[in-house]
Amino acid sequence: MKYIRESKSNCKKCYRCLKNCALKSIKFEDENVSVIDELCILCGLCITSCPQYAKHARQDLIKVFEYVDNPKFTTVVSLAPSYVSAFGKNHKKIINALKLLGFDNVEETSVGAQYVTNEYISLIKDGNMKNIIATSCSSVNMLVSKYYPDLTDMLAPVLSPVLAHGKIIKEKYGPETKVIFVGPCLSKTKEIDDNPQYVDGTISFNSLSEWLATREINIERLPDEEFYNTPFSSIYPIFDGITLDIKRKMNIHEICGKIGKYNLLNVSGIKELRQVFDDIKNEKLKNVFIDGNVCRGGCINGPLMPGNKISSAADRIIIMEYSKKGVTELDPHYKDFKRTFEKENIKNDIPSEDEIKEILKKIGKDKEITQLNCGSCGYPTCKEKAIAVYQKKADLYMCLPYMNDINQVMASTVLSVIPNYIIAVDENLLIKEFNVSAQKLFNVSRSDAISKPVSDFIDSADFEYVIKTKKNIHDKKVRYDNLGIITKQEIIYTPKNNMAIAIIYDITEKEKYHEMNYALKMETVLMAQKVIDKQMTVAQQIASLLGETTAETKVTLNKIKRLMEDEGTNIDE
Repeated sequence: MKYIRESKSNCKKCYRCLKNCALKSIKFEDENVSVIDELCILCGLCITSCPQYAKHARQDLIKVFEYVDNPKFTTVVSLAPSYVSAFGKNHKKIINALKLLGFDNVEETSVGAQYVTNEYISLIKDGNMKNIIATSCSSVNMLVSKYYPDLTDMLAPVLSPVLAHGKIIKEKYGPETKVIFVGPCLSKTKEIDDNPQYVDGTISFNSLSEWLATREINIERLPDEEFYNTPFSSIYPIFDGITLDIKRKMNIHEICGKIGKYNLLNVSGIKELRQVFDDIKNEKLKNVFIDGNVCRGGCINGPLMPGNKISSAADRIIIMEYSKKGVTELDPHYKDFKRTFEKENIKNDIPSEDEIKEILKKIGKDKEITQLNCGSCGYPTCKEKAIAVYQKKADLYMCLPYMNDINQVMASTVLSVIPNYIIAVDENLLIKEFNVSAQKLFNVSRSDAISKPVSDFIDSADFEYVIKTKKNIHDKKVRYDNLGIITKQEIIYTPKNNMAIAIIYDITEKEKYHEMNYALKMETVLMAQKVIDKQMTVAQQIASLLGETTAETKVTLNKIKRLMEDEGTNIDE
């Protein structure tokens, strides 16, 4: 079952989640990002570190709605004591808020935590375990069973506080009771799924806030209500809460770093935990009781706090003050809080040195000097990234320096071969880019042109207009008589860096051809006009001659006609 869901449309491939994932349980492949479930310990850092909200925790809200709305179920909330930090001054109103949402009863998870502490004390007194790793943090349990399987037998065989509390609630209200855990922890969702006999569902503090908003419940207007039986174990949410609870229950008030044969260690953060577990594995550390939290500072820094709230020293003090009033009495009726843990063998194929070198060679890192180990891809070294590529967890080209080099080469190549003149200026009209064609045109090197006013070379009016108005200029014809060229210009505004980029096309030959063609046409027209005029003159002359000869012909014919008529008259006589 998937506990972290990805929104692919939101992901911008910034690798921030991978950089924050200490175990590198995130895969980038084929332009998609996903959490590798078998490697993940559900610390939730990929959720809280993502600025694009591309990852979301799975929630049981629909299932919880069904429980609450069904009258045949009794629903009881196990409320994590970190609620005091999560909701600040309004924390005393949360009990009533939960009841308004439909829950029948609300108890604090620390009711179960006090029994867990009692089990830890028994293990410490027995002294049979080589080392004891507290099992209240489910992410710590996964870290050990997945990445340090040889230390699994050092996990305290004890239920976590929420499972212990769920067991107690079902014994108190009946086995059909639906227990819902409300807290800041993502990994508890999986722990509860794996142990459904104790708890039936989870709601994060984040989701609780959203649910209250949807129901238009303003907790500030609700009356206060406090738990009457809060135990001192409500101190669990801070990173040394378990050891403080152990000392109080054992009536140890002086500064004490050791109980029985065990040195007490309080460790929070994955990196710090791994250092401790490495030392145990290498037998540099022995006879220790480890109060471990994956979240730095403890549960008050859980990933599902309202609005991804980051706790402060003030939150630690709030929890300590809140827990002072707690009691330490246990009801002997509730027993048997044992649990077992299994190893989870993670298989990771490790490439040979030659295979690693071959992968690095593909991105120009075949030499040690080219392996920058900058961490921009999310992996601390180029070699580790190459191993991830081999394991199909990372894309080969997830390398910012390499892609920058490629982009620069491509940009330089394009700018060097493109025949158009390209000039980019900043808001102060200083040149920021001057390509090879522009250098040839103005007979100046790029280094001499960069940072110089563009007005040193051409009229800056159009650049100034574009920067000032943020409007582009398209297809403007400009003549540079001093340079002997005619151009067509596009000047584009780039809002990201407030620059104007001019692409200047040399259309001199084209314009000269048009001008020559026009001149030829005009000459042809003039010649045609002359021919027409000449033809008109000839036509007129021909017409004049034709008129004269026609008149003469008519006179002659008339004379002949009269002569013939006269001759005819004489014959008759």
